[in-house]
Amino acid sequence: MARTVKEYDERYEEFLNVGQRLFYQKGYARTSVQDIIREIGVAKGLFYYYFPTKADLLDAIIERMTGQILQSLQPMIDDPTLDAPTKLDQFFSRTQRWKLANREFLIEVMAVIYRDENTVLRTKILAATMPVVVPQLAKIIRQGNSEGVYDVAYPEECAEIILEMGQALALPVANLLLHGPPPGVTQEMALQALERRMLAYERSMERVLGAAPGSISILTPAQLRTWFVTA
Repeated sequence: MARTVKEYDERYEEFLNVGQRLFYQKGYARTSVQDIIREIGVAKGLFYYYFPTKADLLDAIIERMTGQILQSLQPMIDDPTLDAPTKLDQFFSRTQRWKLANREFLIEVMAVIYRDENTVLRTKILAATMPVVVPQLAKIIRQGNSEGVYDVAYPEECAEIILEMGQALALPVANLLLHGPPPGVTQEMALQALERRMLAYERSMERVLGAAPGSISILTPAQLRTWFVTA
């Protein structure tokens, strides 16, 4: 039987779709390149034509997922009836709900990208998501400027700073999820330290935006602790 020849973009999407499904079903570590090509019915060389490594496929899947999240947020961001603080709150709260709905998969993603040998991959993922997320967050910031609730001279740069601060917050969260508390520290002590970091992040964001003190709440302590609930 002759092989089906597909256009580049169509085959690329097929790799993403199959890879994402298998990563969800079996886990990233337990899914091999052989599993993916067997599912699609192509030679291994074709996989490496699109992706140098399995980690690069994961990178592409995360980038696509980020774009899909932003696409789902777009109607809210463009809604003329919502003020900027409401949009900022929903920007983070809806994203957080999506993350919690995909908690198991995202924890496994953390286990991959926060390995020491995957520092380059982690940097690539951040670099790929910034151009997607920054313009939308900057749009909310500019609206807040016009409403007089924010005071930001450089909305795009401010949006980048907020996201980079969020990445810095993600590291201790990932460390506790993946490795548990350090010696001599209880889980409760570590969770309280993360709660303080979250509050510090929110207060810092208010300073960056020129927003009123106490006006930004991204993640409640209860929502943060949901990440650490074991079945």
